[in-house]
Amino acid sequence: MTIHEETAFEVLQADGLPGILVSNRPLRAITTDALHYLTQAQVPLYVRHGQLVRIQCREEGTPYIETLNEAALKGILARAMNFAKMMNGRPQHIPPPDNVCRDILALGTWSFPALDAVIEIPTLRPDGTLIDQPGYDAATHLVYIPAPHLEVRPIPFEPTREDIHAAIALIDEAIGEFPFSGGASYANAFALLLTPLIRQAINGHVPLALIDATRPGTGKTLLAELVATVATGRAAALMAAPNDEDEWRKRIASTLADGATIIIIDNLQGRLRSASLNLALTSHTVKERILGQSKNGTYAQRATWMVTGNNIQIGGDLPRRCYWIRLDSLTDKPWTRGGFRHNLAEWVPAHRGVLIAALLTIARAWYAAGRPHTSVLRVGSYQAWVDTIGGILAYAGIPHFLGNLATLHEQADDEAIQWSAFLHAWYDRYQDREVLVAVVVRDITSGSCMDLASALPDELADIHKGDLKRRLGKALAQRVGSRYDESGLRLLRASINRRSGAVYWKVTGMQVSQVSRPQKSEME
Repeated sequence: MTIHEETAFEVLQADGLPGILVSNRPLRAITTDALHYLTQAQVPLYVRHGQLVRIQCREEGTPYIETLNEAALKGILARAMNFAKMMNGRPQHIPPPDNVCRDILALGTWSFPALDAVIEIPTLRPDGTLIDQPGYDAATHLVYIPAPHLEVRPIPFEPTREDIHAAIALIDEAIGEFPFSGGASYANAFALLLTPLIRQAINGHVPLALIDATRPGTGKTLLAELVATVATGRAAALMAAPNDEDEWRKRIASTLADGATIIIIDNLQGRLRSASLNLALTSHTVKERILGQSKNGTYAQRATWMVTGNNIQIGGDLPRRCYWIRLDSLTDKPWTRGGFRHNLAEWVPAHRGVLIAALLTIARAWYAAGRPHTSVLRVGSYQAWVDTIGGILAYAGIPHFLGNLATLHEQADDEAIQWSAFLHAWYDRYQDREVLVAVVVRDITSGSCMDLASALPDELADIHKGDLKRRLGKALAQRVGSRYDESGLRLLRASINRRSGAVYWKVTGMQVSQVSRPQKSEME
């Protein structure tokens, strides 16, 4: 090192920060030094799905995960170290070079810890131990950032029956006066409260909670906000259901990009049906193009999802991705009810710490007992959640978890009822004959087959909307081979005219001679 270079380092380190001389040095060497000093200074940077990120806080104190860009990284480097180059034989301070920032971001692998999500309350690990110390948890790749004034009393390592009963009584003070329609809805509400606290302990997916009511003003949004307040200390940002798939993808990705742990689709209007939501509810990650960039971002999907509405209707594959909390006040003006023990909007925030402790006590008791097995339903992709929540509730003595699931599927799957009725009307009209879509549309629009026209599913019922032939053909293509009732009727793509490309369809597979024929009016 020359005398000038020694002087440069003395100038660089005069403020106590490490220094990097960039003159006459390879870029790779400068990048290596910069990363070394970032690590040495314990700058809180993380790696999340192949990107460098940091944790920021909004004005109201909400933590969120931010992907680093060049400007942000340059600011971080400028505060962690000094850069200089030799100019006219003298060292001069310079900002962190742009090419160094770009090189660091482009590396693709870094020595910083991996980050899955930010949590704001004590949370169980997969082994049942508790994350209750603020900071990074290497076992789960979580960062715990509690609210400044949150106080959660110590959780017994082996809770007693008295501990469990006291915890249940406290939780009941929060949710016991909601007008649940049966014990299953009450147990499912308990499950919803537990889910954010044990979400990270579940190595699998979590279904969507339907908070459903018979009338406006029954308390569905209040219950959703209660869950969000306990889990995060604030009311969740409410999201309306988008109208198209592109908007669904963008909203889901942008919400998960921030590291959201609670997502509420509030006051649903119309039928809830979305391929993007289906995918998110059965995926560990969601991939979507980063807004304003030409590359995709990958975001962890470990949120707790809720949707609220009156007499919620769901379609497609959503019914098997949901569980049901039904509220019924048995009155035509539920918003006029009074005489409650607490004003929950004030009581829950004031008692948040003890509510969290009560929920964790109930969960911890099951783990401490060795996670005893209990008989639960088989629910496909959500079995880990069902086994864990079902075990916790059964050990605590709370019955009827998911006891209304069969009823939900029967009532929610009116789409299956509609298509069953349509296939029966088709079979009555054409038997096993191969038919063009154009023929079916002609018979419907001409009035020559009123049974077929009246059985059209809701999505096709407006025969004057757009091109009915195209819409019906697309709907048929999406349902090839599907069975909608015990009759065995199903739709087949029978043949294709190679010259014109026209597709011939037929309904076949009738297995019994007398089948109770569904009517579209049954759902109405």
